[in-house]
Order: sequence, then C-alpha cells, then structure tokens
Amino acid sequence: MNPIPPKFIPQSKRKALGNHEKHFRLLIHHISDGVVIVGKNGLIRFANPAAEQLFQRTSEQLTGSPFGFPITENRATEIEISSEHGRPTPVEMRVVPIEWEEEPAYLASLRDVTERRKSEEERRRHEIERQYSQKQESLGVLAGGIAHDFNNLLMTIVARSGLALRALPQDSPAREHLTFIEKAGLRGGELANQMLAFAGQTKLDFQGVQLSKLLKDMTPFLRATISKRLTFEFDLASSLPPIRADQTQLRQIIINIVTNASEASGEGNGIITIRTYEWKSTMQNFHGWYVIGDLPTDRGVALAIQDTGCGMTPDLIPKIFDPFFSTKFPGRGLGLATLLGIAQAHAATIAVRSQPDVGTEFVLLFPPTTPNTSTKKAPTFSIPEQHTSLPKKPVVLVVDDEEDVRVACSLIFQEMGLEALVASDGTVGIQVFQQHQKDIMAVLLDLTMPNMDGQQFFDHIRGLNSPVPVILSSGYSEEEAMKRFHNSGIAAFIQKPYQVEVLIAKIQEIRQNFENHGIESGQN
Repeated sequence: MNPIPPKFIPQSKRKALGNHEKHFRLLIHHISDGVVIVGKNGLIRFANPAAEQLFQRTSEQLTGSPFGFPITENRATEIEISSEHGRPTPVEMRVVPIEWEEEPAYLASLRDVTERRKSEEERRRHEIERQYSQKQESLGVLAGGIAHDFNNLLMTIVARSGLALRALPQDSPAREHLTFIEKAGLRGGELANQMLAFAGQTKLDFQGVQLSKLLKDMTPFLRATISKRLTFEFDLASSLPPIRADQTQLRQIIINIVTNASEASGEGNGIITIRTYEWKSTMQNFHGWYVIGDLPTDRGVALAIQDTGCGMTPDLIPKIFDPFFSTKFPGRGLGLATLLGIAQAHAATIAVRSQPDVGTEFVLLFPPTTPNTSTKKAPTFSIPEQHTSLPKKPVVLVVDDEEDVRVACSLIFQEMGLEALVASDGTVGIQVFQQHQKDIMAVLLDLTMPNMDGQQFFDHIRGLNSPVPVILSSGYSEEEAMKRFHNSGIAAFIQKPYQVEVLIAKIQEIRQNFENHGIESGQN
C-alpha cells in the first residue's frame, strides 16, 4: 500500500514561506522579550536568546524539554521562572496559537516584570506611607489638642489638691487622700506627654549614645520587667559608632518592644533575642518586611528585637502602630504607637516581620553620628532697671485661656501675699499689662492660647521695652516649648501640671530679686 504523498506546495509559495520564516526568526532573535514556541504536546520547539536568558539555559537545552506552564490563550498571566541560581524571575506571559513548521503550536511571549514589580511595590509602599502619614498627622492634631485640654484639667486638680494640703494640719486624715489625688494628677501629666510623643510633638534631648552600652545598662531592668518564663539572649556589637538619640526616649522604645514581645509570649516559655550590629546597604534589603521610613543609603546602626511569641499575619502588622491596638486582648495604651513617633523623631527606619506561631522581629535602623558636645545655656532672669515705687503687694499677671487654671494660680499667689491679675488670652493680657505695667513683678504666661498666643504676647511687651520677668507655662516639655517659643529671654519655664510648691519656688526667686532690686534702688 502506497503512502499518501505530501501536500504539494508550489515552489514560489515555498520560497515566500521560507523568507517569512527567515524574517520572523530574525525579528524574534533581536527583541527583548523572551519568545518560546510550544508544540501541542507541551514540548518547547524553539526559544530565542531572550528566553535563554530568562531560563538560564541554551536553546539546545530548552528544545524538546517540557514548557511546564499552563497555556492560556490571548490573556496575560503572570508566572515565575526558576533558574538553578538566584531567585525566581516574575514574568508576564501572553500566548497566541500559531502554525509552526506546518503544525499547530503556541507562541508564548515572556516579559521580565521584575523592575515593574519593584516600581509597583515601591509605589504601593509610598502610598501606604502617605496614607499613614496623613492618619498620623490627624491623630497628632487630635492628640495635641486633647493633651492641651487634659493638662489644663490636671493643672486644676494638682493645684487645688496642693492648696488643700497646705491648708490642712499635718495630722489631718484627709492629707493621705489629697496626696493620692495630687500624685494621680501628675501621673496623668505623664500620659499627656506620651500622647505628645506619639504625635511627634516632643523635643528630644539628643546626644551621642552607645547603643550596646545602653542595652547592657538596661539588662537588669529588662529582666525584672518580663515574665520569669522568658529568656533573654543578647548579641551586642562592641564597636558600634554612636547614634544621635535621646536616652530616655530610646529606653522607652526598647521597653515598649520588649513589653510587646513578653505579652505575645503569653503564659508560655519563650526567648527574646536582642542584637545590635552595624548595618550596610549591601547586607539586607528587607524584602518582604513591613518598612516605615527610608533605608539608609550607606550604613546605619541596627537594633533588632526578636521574640518567639504568637506572631501575626502580614495584614495585621500596619495596625500594631495604631493607639490601643492589640492582637492578644483589648488594647490598653499607646504602646507601639508611641514608638513610631519617637523613631521618626530620631530619623530611624522601622522594619517589622512576623509569622503566626513563629514570632515577630523588629529592626530599627539609626543613622550613625558623632557625639554632640554642645551645651545648653540656662535661661537668665531679666530684672527691671528701675522702680519709681513698690506696690503694697507685688503683682503677678496670669495670662492663660483656661479659667480654672487662672483661678487656681490666683489662689496660690494670694496665699503668698501677692496680688494676682488675670487675662484669658494675649490680647486681654496686653491691655491689663499696659494698665498696670509699673506694678507687675512677673508674668505667668501660657504658651498656647486663642486670638493671641504666648509668643505674640511676649514679643509685644518686649516691644514696650519692658524687661519684666516672664515664666512660660505649657503642657509641652521645656525643650519643645522653647522650640515653639523661639525666644530664650524668658525667666523660667514650668511644665503643666505642676505642684503648688514648684510654682511658689519659681515666684519666690523672682520676688526676692524684685524686692532686692527695689531696696538697692532706695525704695521702701
């Protein structure tokens, strides 16, 4: 039986097809996308140089081998091509049916999307950071406003408690209760400061800090803080460059993370590992970590704290920096939210990774620096040059937008034998000051007020050539208040909420200078 003769193809058509195939091979040889021809049996029949690069195999090695990926016609799909060396390469694949060497086949176009994925991931990271930054800014405004009002409320509680204590005999049974109230008010002030730290509104006392030494000094405290079932492991580099940091806030960062690690371990046994090392941009790129901030371009000092606790899924990691968030029980504090504000104030980058039932690791990258040897100048008192007469009672002007604070301070000054004048904001304060300027011994000035704040009031009275001493009062720390005040010419600073004795001591010092100056000038 004779075989069926092959289909006859005219010579001219055969030549044209040969030219087309030649042009096709020349075209796909030079394009940047990988091109693979796959037969109906799933075996590779042709691969261009770009495909060889993707698979890290020669065309001869690829030809005849299984393609290994599902064929989906006329639709873009993403695959990952694994090579013997290195990570899998993400590839976008498009498949179209063709005829190859007179047989049905598929043409798979393969485009390396590594850079596109990186760009998309970077764009997504920046978008998350932008949204988080906006949320933090809104929360910061809220926290700052609450802290301001909260401090004024606590100021009243602490001042009235202090006044009551001074009025009671030493053996009064009520003293114990009032002392407790006063201390609770002062602790509330610490909470308000934490709110400001969370909002990034605290000025830190930066100096050169040796991170490993700080951790060695903290070790006894950390061991006493956590459950006895947990074990510490330390791996602290001995020759790290110093970092520019506020030691108190840096300790707070470490305590917050360690406390979080301890709570994540629950009642079981566990290990908390603390490491310090010098990080270089070539050693770790934190791929797959949740990163807040930009990685140092060259090098940095790294603090890593890892636990073997319950861990969490990646989608929960961004939420851990929200106030009062917890994966174990209802949130009960600022915790890691405060950490975020402090880290950002230190220009530190935070990287976090976690896995359920495995544990969580925090890495903070600080830019290295040299110790700061600058010293801070103490504020000096400004005493009036002359007094034409001393009033029967020295006068203190209280400028504060909170009525309860004005009343409490007035009561304190009256007890001291002073006369108190009050003003609800800077505008009213200027009017009162101009009417009684020659009698005013000192001004107790609130920093943050509506209409006219403390800075504007101070600038105005200095414009009147009045050197009257001004005590600046604020719920902010002294460093942050002076940063906002932009003037070092104040006589003293007092942070709300303050005890009665603290205010009395500052006023007594000014009063002594005031009266001594009057005596030296020949006044009675």
